[in-house]
Amino acid sequence: MESFLELERRRQSCRRYDPRAVEPEKLEALAEAVRLSPSACNSQPWRVIFVTGASAAPVRAAVQPGGSNPFAEGCPAFAVLVEEPAVLKPAVAEKFGSQAFAQIDLGIATAHYCLAATDLGLSTCVLGMIDEAVLQTALGVPQTHRIRLVIATGYAERGAAIREKTRKPLSEIAEFRS
Repeated sequence: MESFLELERRRQSCRRYDPRAVEPEKLEALAEAVRLSPSACNSQPWRVIFVTGASAAPVRAAVQPGGSNPFAEGCPAFAVLVEEPAVLKPAVAEKFGSQAFAQIDLGIATAHYCLAATDLGLSTCVLGMIDEAVLQTALGVPQTHRIRLVIATGYAERGAAIREKTRKPLSEIAEFRS
């Protein structure tokens, strides 16, 4: 059985996708991974819109502003993460209301999504450079709700090797105090 750290080492941002479609049951499993991810006061301040097939054309356009992310043309599926209002317990909202819990929760949900996708044999790339207005119009998302991220999802192009991760050493990112 694969360990969590091995799964993390296999997960990478994919920029070369095989054109085959992602099975609906795998997209449902990814939705379940998001649903089960932790959130402040169990608020679950998100909605995920899965876009595939011909419906993906406006998403492909919206994630390529200024020519960025050209690989999106070959990606078969996208998960659009919409921030919903966070409903916090009154005491939490009163004391910590300025904390961006919803945005933190979306980050956690995104991590769960990407790791679940890797576990299912899929590849992902989290896209933050997006034309939000185009996406809101194309997907019918009200302007009162923010589209925070789009996750490109699919099978990596056959033969694409897993790249070695380049990360800062532990000494630069962690302190251990006792």
